[in-house]
Amino acid sequence: MTYVAAILLLFLSIYQIKKRSIADAAVNVYLPAFLLIPSIYGFRIPHLPGMILSIAALIPIVVTLLARHWREWKFQRTDLWMALFFAGLYYTELSHSGAANAGLISIGGLETGIMPYILGKLLLEQDGVRERFARRYAYICFFVAIISVWEFRMGNDLFVRVEGLLLGFGYVGGQIRNGFMRIAGPFTGSIQAGSVFALAWLFSMWLGVVDKSRGNEPKYLGLRRSTILSIGSAGGLIMSLSRGPMVGAILSLMVARIGKAKNMARTAVITIVLITVGGTFGYFEAQQYTSGTIETAKSQDQGNAIYRRMLLDQYKPYVEKGGLFGYGVIQRPVVPGMFSIDNAYLNIQLIQGNLGLWMFILLGGEAVIAGSLAARRSTEQSDVFFALCIVGGMAGFLLALTTVWLGSPMYELFFLMVGWSQSLRQTESVGVMLPQPVSARFSFRRVIA
Repeated sequence: MTYVAAILLLFLSIYQIKKRSIADAAVNVYLPAFLLIPSIYGFRIPHLPGMILSIAALIPIVVTLLARHWREWKFQRTDLWMALFFAGLYYTELSHSGAANAGLISIGGLETGIMPYILGKLLLEQDGVRERFARRYAYICFFVAIISVWEFRMGNDLFVRVEGLLLGFGYVGGQIRNGFMRIAGPFTGSIQAGSVFALAWLFSMWLGVVDKSRGNEPKYLGLRRSTILSIGSAGGLIMSLSRGPMVGAILSLMVARIGKAKNMARTAVITIVLITVGGTFGYFEAQQYTSGTIETAKSQDQGNAIYRRMLLDQYKPYVEKGGLFGYGVIQRPVVPGMFSIDNAYLNIQLIQGNLGLWMFILLGGEAVIAGSLAARRSTEQSDVFFALCIVGGMAGFLLALTTVWLGSPMYELFFLMVGWSQSLRQTESVGVMLPQPVSARFSFRRVIA
């Protein structure tokens, strides 16, 4: 049945492209498939690696984008880091498990890494697509949060149960904490779900700025639409009961809200100070919290935190031996009793070595730099705020990755955000304009909130 679903998504995407536009295919087909169909459901073409279902919708979108807009591609540093990241992965796997496995894994990287990057870089900043994509993303996450209330209280993931009737039953995330189920929804696990909701929260806030500037935002039960979407996304994040995404969301919101401040320069300085002080305090608290052993932990949560600290110690000799290229996916070493590596950076370093880790960090850093530069040169408040949402979203995302492996949909979202950050541009005037272009000293004093 998954083959039928894949073919259906493929032809729906092609139909939207042919009859309407590439943007319609991305917003109406790919995004719902990406956010609503668990990645446990996939299909496999003979001699190719397994693909998650949303890839079937993405393939014609990316192919058409490259065919029609390849002349618009601007080569940037991130293209080099992307090439080194995935070339290093291919070489590592080729060295450790042979050409066949290396080829399959490289194709997998093309599907879940390179194609989302192309989508973000070539499509999402075309006229009007930014708002459509962000709004649909926020709507779908709001829907997921509402449906997931049942999972939170009753323990059953309705997405897997309902979709499993057609696609086959499988297992997704979900652990009990404090008497409630940590929701996973249609995502791989609870931490992945929390990260998706955190980004939806940022988008909801930005949509509120855009709608307020136009003066036509509807209200329901006395609440603005963007406020309702924000509450839903925050509720989804809370129901995930995942500390990593929650702390990441706090960091994201602190950065993003600079774009709503009347005095952005002062707010930016205060935010940097708070993040520095809070980060330093949090680091020492974390060191003390994880100083014991799993056996002496006072709770399961503390035991999990100690386990993550022990991972770094136990895998350190393997990391040093792995060197520049690591061990590959197939040959990744496993410490007895520590198969689950709940730290994306450690996992990447084991699989792809120091080269892969450095390139990954560079990609995340490039997104933060590009978003910050876009905010500084923008003359419209909605553009400043959105750019800072990308900066904050990526910063929170990178922080959350210290607590989880980089599984779907976080893998795809990371590369999509990197590509999106590289194409940020000034939109047509729809709202509050800054009195002058933003200078290198972050002069935002006369912005009207």
